Amino acid sequence: MAGPSFATEALISNIKRRCAVPNSQLTYLPADFTDIANDELQGRVVPLLMSTREDYFVSFTDVTLSGNEVEIPADAVGEKLRTVAIVSQTSPLVLNNLPRIDLDVVAGVGFSSSTSIAGFYIQGNTLMLYPSNAVPQSTTIRLYYYKRTLALAAPSTYGQVVAVNPGTSTVQLSFLPSSWVTGTVLNSVSETSPFEVTDSSITIVSTSSPSIIVDSVADIAVGDYISEEGYSAIPQIPIEAHAYLAQLSAVKCLEGLGDREGMKAANAMAEILEKSLLVMVSQRVDGSVKKIVNPNGGLRMNGGLWRSGRGL
Repeated sequence: MAGPSFATEALISNIKRRCAVPNSQLTYLPADFTDIANDELQGRVVPLLMSTREDYFVSFTDVTLSGNEVEIPADAVGEKLRTVAIVSQTSPLVLNNLPRIDLDVVAGVGFSSSTSIAGFYIQGNTLMLYPSNAVPQSTTIRLYYYKRTLALAAPSTYGQVVAVNPGTSTVQLSFLPSSWVTGTVLNSVSETSPFEVTDSSITIVSTSSPSIIVDSVADIAVGDYISEEGYSAIPQIPIEAHAYLAQLSAVKCLEGLGDREGMKAANAMAEILEKSLLVMVSQRVDGSVKKIVNPNGGLRMNGGLWRSGRGL
């Protein structure tokens, strides 16, 4: 647990420093700072990182079909997908990208004579493979999507792992929130960047402050932060974006305090930090240029070798 902390408590200190909020003020409690920061995280920082088109937050899930409908994952940002592919049951595994078909085409002309999957269309929050009678049973679809970051946990609602006893499934914490009781479902997040979830579902069996006994400690490590399910003690964004998040939050705090001049100055600094952040995150691999490949033709990767041809 050596090194700087990037937990919500450190973020709040950063926000207070940037807007010079006195400790004696009663307008904002730690939970209020957390809520403001979470709004700015989801509403400003995540969209900015996504706008770079460098695949931040991209995850995937495989779904084995029993029909032609696939629900977009509940934790997808904006119910938005990155790419859809059929997973072929071969070795090595091959992914065949599926094109998106406009709903007007499906509802109008259609592909009445198609005997294989032509693509998919979106209906509400459901991905529909088309035509439905061409979908083989047990087809596996891989959905790449932008995974929503966990909501920020207030300082009084999380603890950091101090020790783990695999033999007794006991986790000793730096702090045990008073609301945690037997049956509370938690998750753990790594203390190191990129602050990924190490265990998404941990159930408390019993508590004995400052320790908890849980159903499994297999994926929990010393230094991890434990919060209630769906929350993270650390903003799940690049470290370089934390200062920008703190500055945006400071702007909102100054607005709430009615300090218009202070808000104007803080907003100008936020714009500077945004430009600096984009310099750091807009090109994730400086030494390689992206190669644009037609998913249905041109150069394709097959068994590790490039080859020409249409389809796989």
